[in-house]
Amino acid sequence: MSLPRRGMVLVLLTVCIGFFVMFSGCMTEKPASGAPVVGAMSSLKLYTEENYPYNYQENGTLKGISIDLFEKITEKMGDRVSRDRIRLAPWSEGYEAALNGNNTMIFAIARISVRETSFKWAGPIYPYTTAVFSQPDSGIVIGATEDLANYRIGAVTDDAAVQQLLDAGVNRSSIVLVPEESVLVDRIQNGTIDLWADSEVSGRVLAREMTGNAYSFRVVHRFPSMPIYFGFSRDVPDTTVQSFQQALDALKQEKDSRGISTYDEVTGRYIPAVGLAQLSYLTEEWAPFNYADKGKPSGISVEILEAIFQTMDVNRTSADVQILPLSEGFRRAQGNDTVLFSIVRSPERDPLYQWAGPFTKARFVVWAPVSKNITITSPADMNRYRIGAVKGTIENTLLADEGVNASAIVHGLAPADLIRMLQADQIDLWATGDVTGRYEMQAAGADPDAYEIVHTLSENDFYFLFSKNVPADLVSAFSDGIETVKNQEDAQGISEYERIIYRHIGVGCTRQPFSDDAVVALVNRTEADIREDAAGTFRKINAGQSPYRDAKNAELYVFVYDSAETFVAHGANVQLVGFSYQGKTDVTGKPLHDEIVLGAQKNGTGWEEYVYISPVQTNLYYKHTYYMLTRGSDGKNYIVAAGNFKKCS
Repeated sequence: MSLPRRGMVLVLLTVCIGFFVMFSGCMTEKPASGAPVVGAMSSLKLYTEENYPYNYQENGTLKGISIDLFEKITEKMGDRVSRDRIRLAPWSEGYEAALNGNNTMIFAIARISVRETSFKWAGPIYPYTTAVFSQPDSGIVIGATEDLANYRIGAVTDDAAVQQLLDAGVNRSSIVLVPEESVLVDRIQNGTIDLWADSEVSGRVLAREMTGNAYSFRVVHRFPSMPIYFGFSRDVPDTTVQSFQQALDALKQEKDSRGISTYDEVTGRYIPAVGLAQLSYLTEEWAPFNYADKGKPSGISVEILEAIFQTMDVNRTSADVQILPLSEGFRRAQGNDTVLFSIVRSPERDPLYQWAGPFTKARFVVWAPVSKNITITSPADMNRYRIGAVKGTIENTLLADEGVNASAIVHGLAPADLIRMLQADQIDLWATGDVTGRYEMQAAGADPDAYEIVHTLSENDFYFLFSKNVPADLVSAFSDGIETVKNQEDAQGISEYERIIYRHIGVGCTRQPFSDDAVVALVNRTEADIREDAAGTFRKINAGQSPYRDAKNAELYVFVYDSAETFVAHGANVQLVGFSYQGKTDVTGKPLHDEIVLGAQKNGTGWEEYVYISPVQTNLYYKHTYYMLTRGSDGKNYIVAAGNFKKCS
């Protein structure tokens, strides 16, 4: 292979890091006089291998960083060679041909000391980096390379990572060797290893193949990068190699109007951290999702974007977000290299752009004071009340669409005006967003829990919108980043998404879509089924079958722990099954799982209150859960639980 990986002798591996220090960034030779023979590149025999993202085949076509660069370099030389001329072959065949043959090029190849005099070199192409991955909730921190010695680390036999781990002081007995990459994911998920080491790019690809998300594992350490080059057989004229090097250097130095070089544009197609840093990020003023706070972009959506950047190692921050009118954002997104958020994905917009998400959800709703106990069963009911709305906003259109008379609508210039009217009993209802309403109440010094949502006008998912010219692979990778921020829990058991929501709007209450009696009935039913057939009941729960997840109310579902606080079944999120939640907390720091299990073991049944995010809404809500201790048909003890969000009072 081009890199010192499987099948390569370990003697090649031991010198990689030393070579990096000695040779990284060096050109092959000093420029010599004379010019390469016209057509010199066209006459070369060209070899590459299957090694994503440097060189690989997709639908019969060669692609990758080195493939794209090769075409552009030869075009820059005035001797363009098509990728169709490149032969995709096993590494050993191409290596042997370039080592002993004539007029041959091989790429991408690691430039290590034992190979230095065997080839002529042009590059570097793009660095090869070995990373060490952990489970996202492991809590493992590697402050220095020496810390790796404290863990069991998986690696593929004869991979470059093995020697790098040994050089870092990891005992050979602590390195768990596996025959292929896919086994690494199995091992870390079943707990037989603590960490796994692999090429960072390959590791991300493997994570996507095995889990559906390229960022489902966290990088806790990176080894120094190795330089990857184009290698020429020794008989290729120096002038040809030098001309090739000069063309590559020019691609790295020449920049377009955005300040992006051709080299960066090529690597950005394949490396999300590079490509996403080249885009423009635009949003509008719409608190609390996106707005300017003392001149700086802020809000829920902006912080989610920044968390995605951090997850994906994109060198951008919230300071790179531009706030402008939404119409201007759409105009610019119809051009190139643009991301616009937070956007509703409509049938009219859908074919004009690419989409990542949804990343959050918002409803336009009608708020009412809890003390008035107002019930809206149909749009006609709203005509009986005075409804406040900010003049000129979409809420006015939504109310009219539902048949609300214009005479029933009382306008204010700003949300604070309408909140004052509610407090002074000058209006009965307030039409605004669910999240926006809570945010504005807090900003105005009102108690959001003194108000409740009595009607929903519309419900919308929000997306990041991408220009059509952005590579689809970058959009897919960004989507993985969204899912990671939303769903990946840290060592405390909290996702970054929950923390962002908590910082901006805190914890709310809501109208209960079902009764507490329904919760108790579900727990009782499940407990009886587990006593009768534990394994069969767990399978049905994990499949999301009714009654274990209510067909009409997605918030009504059952979950089951064993005595070690490991989920054995979960009606709403089967991905939690198999993981222990001992010691994990809600966003406020309460150890809810410990208290549920300990309460069941002590009292048999009871209720526990904590903060949780709704599976069907954006907000965090107070939730109270009913639990029951039972003994399954397999003779083991389990804790069955289901909950309901706390109603406003």
